[in-house]
Amino acid sequence: MEGGAGGAVEPGVFGPPPVMPPPTAPAADVPAPREGDHAPGKLFVSVAATSTQAGADSRGRRLSCTVALAVAGAMAAVTVGSVFVLDLLPGEGGKTTPGDSDTATHSPADPVAVPERYVGTWEGQAVAVEGDLPLGTFRLTVREAAVGEKAATLRHTDIFGGTCDDVLTLKKVTQKEIVTGAVGAEGNRDVCDQALHTVRLTPVGDDLQYASDSKDSGRPKARLSKVE
Repeated sequence: MEGGAGGAVEPGVFGPPPVMPPPTAPAADVPAPREGDHAPGKLFVSVAATSTQAGADSRGRRLSCTVALAVAGAMAAVTVGSVFVLDLLPGEGGKTTPGDSDTATHSPADPVAVPERYVGTWEGQAVAVEGDLPLGTFRLTVREAAVGEKAATLRHTDIFGGTCDDVLTLKKVTQKEIVTGAVGAEGNRDVCDQALHTVRLTPVGDDLQYASDSKDSGRPKARLSKVE
């Protein structure tokens, strides 16, 4: 059939009608956050991707590089952030196993006390200045006490019958001796030595060896036997 001006076009002259591409798929709707969705402890990552028709020489869909980087960044934030968040969650921060703490497996040490061997009343003759000066009688009463507590009292009766009293506080206990700090008791005579000095008590057989470092008193010594 021939065509003329204003006539119909004969099929096949210009080929088949062009095929129109299918409409682009609409972007997925992302629901708006609802009240309560962002409560503490919840993490939301929303990603919207737009797909395009692949060319004739490819298959599938192409994901935008911007979207891929955004997803990777969000995952990195979750990973790094969790290190800090976990430490802040109740019951998570500072969690340790029973073996991590020294205090968890150790109980307080028992207080060091005067051994039974020393407890009682002891008496003997005292000397000073390397044994050249008789001092009279020492009467020592030792009781049970912990370090820092009053452990003994000493009554010194000189050769004229005058007396001086000392108070001994426990400082240290070792296998061979106990060490005390001694001071003159309140109410002593003016001639008594009131200054702080160290007294060591050492077992010797069934007795106690008394040794003081008081220079003003001539560093007195005495071997004391148990009387009570």
